[in-house]
Amino acid sequence: MFRERDDPRLVELLLERPDLAVPDLTGFSQLASRATTRHSVGAAVDQLNAFELWVAGRVSVLSSFEVADLAPAGLDPGDLAAAVERLLTLGLVWGGDGNLRPVRALSATLGSAAALSGPPPSQPPTFVEAGGISPATVTKVAAGSAFEFVRRMDVLVEHCDQQPVRLIRSGGVAQRNVRVVADLLDVRPTMAATYLELARASGLLGISGDTSQELLMPSTVFDSWQTAELADQWVLLAETWLDRHPASGPGWVKRLTLAAFGDPADGLAVPAGEVAAWLDWQRPRRPSRSQQQVVQVLDQASALGVTGLGALASYALPPDATPLSDLLPGRVGHILVQADLTAIAPGPLTAEAAHDIGAMAEIESRGGATVYRFTVASLQRARKLGWSTAEMLQTLEERSQTALPQPLRYLVADLDRPDVARPSHVSAVHQPPSSGSARPVHRAPLRGAVEHAGDPSMSGSLDIEEARAIVVRLRVEELDTGSVGASTATFGDVFDSPLTTLREAVETREVVWCGYVDAAGLRTERLVKVVAVDEGLVEARDATTEDAISLPLRRITAAHILRTGS
Repeated sequence: MFRERDDPRLVELLLERPDLAVPDLTGFSQLASRATTRHSVGAAVDQLNAFELWVAGRVSVLSSFEVADLAPAGLDPGDLAAAVERLLTLGLVWGGDGNLRPVRALSATLGSAAALSGPPPSQPPTFVEAGGISPATVTKVAAGSAFEFVRRMDVLVEHCDQQPVRLIRSGGVAQRNVRVVADLLDVRPTMAATYLELARASGLLGISGDTSQELLMPSTVFDSWQTAELADQWVLLAETWLDRHPASGPGWVKRLTLAAFGDPADGLAVPAGEVAAWLDWQRPRRPSRSQQQVVQVLDQASALGVTGLGALASYALPPDATPLSDLLPGRVGHILVQADLTAIAPGPLTAEAAHDIGAMAEIESRGGATVYRFTVASLQRARKLGWSTAEMLQTLEERSQTALPQPLRYLVADLDRPDVARPSHVSAVHQPPSSGSARPVHRAPLRGAVEHAGDPSMSGSLDIEEARAIVVRLRVEELDTGSVGASTATFGDVFDSPLTTLREAVETREVVWCGYVDAAGLRTERLVKVVAVDEGLVEARDATTEDAISLPLRRITAAHILRTGS
């Protein structure tokens, strides 16, 4: 039922229904078999909008139909044709003009009541309260939020480099530590939790290998991320939020929510309530999304810089670093040391500067710039990492565009005094135990192992190149079995299993050569038309006499569809 499709249509089918490709396909009969199971059909039906779902219900009770058969008074034939085309694309309907057929599992999935309901609107709800904003203004505001998000993420992970966050037994972060992060980043605790989740999901934070206690600390991914351009840093975070952050909802919900805003060039700002109604029309079989859930997604999109002023940014979907890079500030390698033992970074620091200052100072961030504070504890930490007092002073003098205050010089010099007490303060965010004494070279920081947890809704997804490769393999395997190009009737799909072949024959209603073992244990052959395959039993009719036949599936040794050559 799919071998007659051209390659682009097959690629589209696999992209829409990636579950059909797992595990690897062995032929078109297996593809048809998977595509007609109730589970797979149900997943495909879940992708229909309200009008397409109504059309699917109408055709599910028909053995065959034409588009003209579906048109009650008042419906646009063009809308009906588009809905049927969508069903064809998803493999819920197959066949040609004048002889379209629904797959048999469609009726079982939707039930008979689906055919009796009245038609819903053929177009999505309109946005009555939506406002228009200058796209340039939207993008500039969103870019500012994107920069702030990247800056805060860098602050968070650098902080965890110096003071790793202890995980509780369930693998999460204690609320006390979430509040510490919220104060550090100057955000609400709910948003602080989002920062921590995204840092883990993107691989910037990993888990220490210490078996006595699990700590969140930077991974080697962070080392590479920190040297990347700001726009590229943002793209990783945005893609992680879209596809690998289940806490904010399935990836398809976020992408569909953002799709409600349409073309970013329109600058459309849509209220959350209208977006929720739009989502309900787009995916009526999916769990209903409350307005509160939509508000959460839109709040996170705004904080991340995906939207600005309630409208979609031009670089946001899909996340694109190229247009964003022109809107972000450049990196700086200097700081401004103040008399109160703080230092201000006037912009995003280079990776080298961030490591240098982060080793010697605590992050104390407020407002639009990163603020560091030098303390006895932070300087002692640098000393344990191998920094000498001379190196500290030289680095600070090179990095600071202001003169170093005398109190800071005294604080550094005091590190050489043997009677300097070790700090007794214990923070809610714990440091890992240190081993060994100060070393003449700077010690490499510990790095955590990256977790591999993604959005379950994205499992088994395909990209277009993978789908094309699968189609090429199907065509090659079809040629290898001799099912294409024969000038006379041949056995197609010789190497397909009987079950996949029989399931395909149920849909295509083609004659099947069937080899089986009868009740006496004798091998026999028969030409049949398969009616149903269910619960280990094959219901069929003899191809010649039309007599009803029931065969236990376990007794069937081979099954091949008889086809005439093209």
